[in-house]
Amino acid sequence: MLNHTKIYGKTKIHEENDDGTRTIMLKYYKTIYGMFSKNEKHYGVGVIKTEIGSNEKNEEKQEFNNIFKQKSEVEKLLSILLRNKVTPIDLKYVLEDMAL
Repeated sequence: MLNHTKIYGKTKIHEENDDGTRTIMLKYYKTIYGMFSKNEKHYGVGVIKTEIGSNEKNEEKQEFNNIFKQKSEVEKLLSILLRNKVTPIDLKYVLEDMAL
């Protein structure tokens, strides 16, 4: 059994408000699950959000596995997620809209 994750890309969001400045870092990755005996792989996606404020650090993560059989399809989705700075909370809704 093969279980593996690979970082696809990263982006940052900077926000300023009355409480100060905060930085949101987003990491996008693909998951790979497979059986060596069948030479079959299934791909998924995940997002990790790390928010750094003035005195705190929060992290969120969301992952969906086994949603693609083609590597090119998962990479196409990851490109869309990265370009649009999709957060872990929004990932589920993006996948629902794409009817995956």
